[in-house]
Amino acid sequence: MITGAPVSELRNTDGGVEVVYRGPGGKDTRISGDFCVATLPPNVMAKIPTNLDSRVTSALRLPEAFSAGKLGLEYDRRWWELDERIYGGITMTDLDVLNIWYPSHGFHDDRGVIVGYYTEGPYSEAYSRLTPAGRERRALAQGAKIHGEKYRQGMRASFSVSWERTPHIEGGWMHWPSRDSGEYDLLNKPAGNVYFAGDWLSHFIAWQAGAIDSARYVVTALHDRVRNS
Repeated sequence: MITGAPVSELRNTDGGVEVVYRGPGGKDTRISGDFCVATLPPNVMAKIPTNLDSRVTSALRLPEAFSAGKLGLEYDRRWWELDERIYGGITMTDLDVLNIWYPSHGFHDDRGVIVGYYTEGPYSEAYSRLTPAGRERRALAQGAKIHGEKYRQGMRASFSVSWERTPHIEGGWMHWPSRDSGEYDLLNKPAGNVYFAGDWLSHFIAWQAGAIDSARYVVTALHDRVRNS
């Protein structure tokens, strides 16, 4: 496995595939193989230079990236358990944090982490425009409307992610405007020696089960192709 090496080119060849990636030192490296299973999100894959059929590249542009973000808040005491008897679960809100998640493990440990928000769509985009410190302040102000001032107290650290701003992902998950216009079926077939896989090519989008289902489908197709060749 090679990490820190974004792909800059993908091409079908007569004997297989060629992939060009840029390594940590900024040097382009070309590698070849019999097949390629491309697991990049389609919105990212569509931007990479390839010699794939134009119908394939057009199909890759159809799914839409959905904005999503998450914030974790670490506290020096598990006040939600000690003071409010909350052991796991979620508070659904009408605030822009949408929901607050409480851990279902480590009960009565010294410290704990709750999910201060798991946002999507326009709510995620609003938090995405803020700095990490700004996201923390806004989420604490919203959470205090539910739990009171203790929500702001005893916090040790926070971490937030905005998936639409994350390189090589650029979205939380994908949305298909339609699966009936042919693009979904086309991308579930090999494009020469290139196969596509990911939760977005399953009926369990945004779930690990979808990624596993898609991977199994592609591996089975590759196995049958090689066995019957």
